[in-house]
Amino acid sequence: MDVLILAAGLGTRMEELTQDLPKPLLPVQGKPLLEYAFNLIQPLKPNQIYVNTHYHAKLIDSYIKKNYENIHVSWEPEILGTGGGIKKIHQNDLLVLNTDNVWTPQFTQEIELAWQYFQNHQHIDNLLLTKRTSKSFDLEILPDESIQFPSKACNAQFQGCHFIRQGVLREYPEKFNIPAYWKKCSMENKLFSFTTTAENTHIGTKDLYLKYTN
Repeated sequence: MDVLILAAGLGTRMEELTQDLPKPLLPVQGKPLLEYAFNLIQPLKPNQIYVNTHYHAKLIDSYIKKNYENIHVSWEPEILGTGGGIKKIHQNDLLVLNTDNVWTPQFTQEIELAWQYFQNHQHIDNLLLTKRTSKSFDLEILPDESIQFPSKACNAQFQGCHFIRQGVLREYPEKFNIPAYWKKCSMENKLFSFTTTAENTHIGTKDLYLKYTN
């Protein structure tokens, strides 16, 4: 398993909080958001760990070099979108993580279970980790655990991480957002959900961040 941590966004939903600091380095309980992602995946012992960067890339690169070894930084001179960022480094089956969450350590075990499920079900090209108890559902999970996308009758929440099969993005352009792939993957019945229970607090907006940190 390889891992990609998405850290290239402009952080516009954080407004002035990200004027001088990229969102992945915003402090939460004494450590940057990015550190929660690293702590989550280290027990998984991935083959390769990648972090893609663009906005305030030098600050993220400096933080990684100072605190970690064997992390590959994938610098994007221009925004490639979530799909393009994945495609740029996508050589093997890949775990993709957002940096909008305060990841709880218990979630590592659920990722391990999802990885086993993904490996045992080769017909699945993209496995999204989801949660069924939430106040903000954004995905529709069908009875066979496949995902209807775009979703209308939403009954689950995306947990901000997913597994994507090797080679499935070869025909896509260098710049695109991953929902474009999810739509095609859903039509081919290759987009599935893996239900999790851990509470990962999402703080991807200024209001949510301030509410959580104050």
